[in-house]
Amino acid sequence: MSPLARMNNLTSRANVILANSLSVLAICTGMLFISTLHLPVEPKFDFKVNEAQLRYQPDHMSGRRDYLDLALLRYDLKIDMSDSFHWNVKMIFLYLVAEYTNEKNVVNQVVLWDKIVMRGDNPVVDLKNLRTKYYFFDDGNNMRGANTTLSLHWNVVPNAGLLPNIRGEKHISTVLPSDYNF
Repeated sequence: MSPLARMNNLTSRANVILANSLSVLAICTGMLFISTLHLPVEPKFDFKVNEAQLRYQPDHMSGRRDYLDLALLRYDLKIDMSDSFHWNVKMIFLYLVAEYTNEKNVVNQVVLWDKIVMRGDNPVVDLKNLRTKYYFFDDGNNMRGANTTLSLHWNVVPNAGLLPNIRGEKHISTVLPSDYNF
């Protein structure tokens, strides 16, 4: 078989078409990403703490007879993501973080609540008197009277591009009780 005949066979032509198609798709994906870099994803949100309790809880996980602090919060949370979805946003992962300091650790961060909002879902989250979805434990007895800051964070999952982790500008502070509620 001559070199010219090998160049023009069916598999060679299919390979050229596939390679060119993938190159065009990669360029289109890059242009999609670049075209949405300047578009911010900023959900409008508001939240407030209704009640904060502190309990002295046995530590069942370590096997020791230690006691841990467990904070129980009730809060209202309203998030409007109507303007946050554009054509390069597939979904938004929202989560509420509590942050406090104590003598043992300079920074303590605990996720209290999370939600995934897909494109096409209801873009408004309106929750009243919600309890924490996850346990708000301390690794000791250091939460009494702790000044706790709550802030909303979100990850934008795009169709193409970077996965930013964003912390909202708005946050609230609450002081945990100095006495235990049993």
